[in-house]
Amino acid sequence: MASKVYIVFLVTFLSCYQLLTIHAALEVEVDTKDETLNIKDQCSNVKCNENEVCILNKNGEAECACITECEDPKDKRLMICTKANHTYTSDCEFYRMQCWCRKNDEHCTRKDAVTDMIDYFGQCQELGVCTEFELEVFPKRMKEWLGAILDTLFIRKDLDSKYETLVNEARKMKLSNTEKWWRNAVLWEFCELDKTHDNSVNNEELARFIRSLKVLEHCIQPFLDQCDADKDNKISSDEWGTCLGLDKNDMAFLTTFCSH
Repeated sequence: MASKVYIVFLVTFLSCYQLLTIHAALEVEVDTKDETLNIKDQCSNVKCNENEVCILNKNGEAECACITECEDPKDKRLMICTKANHTYTSDCEFYRMQCWCRKNDEHCTRKDAVTDMIDYFGQCQELGVCTEFELEVFPKRMKEWLGAILDTLFIRKDLDSKYETLVNEARKMKLSNTEKWWRNAVLWEFCELDKTHDNSVNNEELARFIRSLKVLEHCIQPFLDQCDADKDNKISSDEWGTCLGLDKNDMAFLTTFCSH
């Protein structure tokens, strides 16, 4: 009899314990959800830099804090070299260093990081000077590899469907040995760069394009500087077309196509 009473007691105790545990877990979940909602609500009007996240400080006030962890890309091509010739494992690490130094955090090891900028993707290295001859032949090479990139993205199904007509037309032009088979790739790249759809590409929009290519094509920066004929720190659709050998009809199509 005693053993039965004990078993009943034990089962009852464990059942109650499970209920209490479930209840406690639910409370934690609710608290966590409430806390998350509270952070989102408090942070809704706080704008942090790219290298920061919004948190609630000990007083419950929203403030920007440096990113605590950066994922290791494990790919040397995603390293970045800064204008001051410093290599970082990723752009996240660079932005975090900037944040630490701006906030005078003990983790800051390079005070000049605050004013430094990303120059290009990859380890810092000697890129060489773009010669006059290299700059002269660069547009032809750029048009050809833009054509190859466009076709490769299409094959890999990584291309926006709105560009499929451009690819199909470019393939027909290339098969028929049309001289300007690369035209559609030049149109496509401008549309991709013009994120604001204002028929011009500003320095910010050009930055990532330049950073990703500079190690492979050291003439990319001087070439694009040359394209900006009026030196207003942006490249219009007309300037882009002139630089890469498009005619007036091409540029009219470019303006219409990119606006959609």
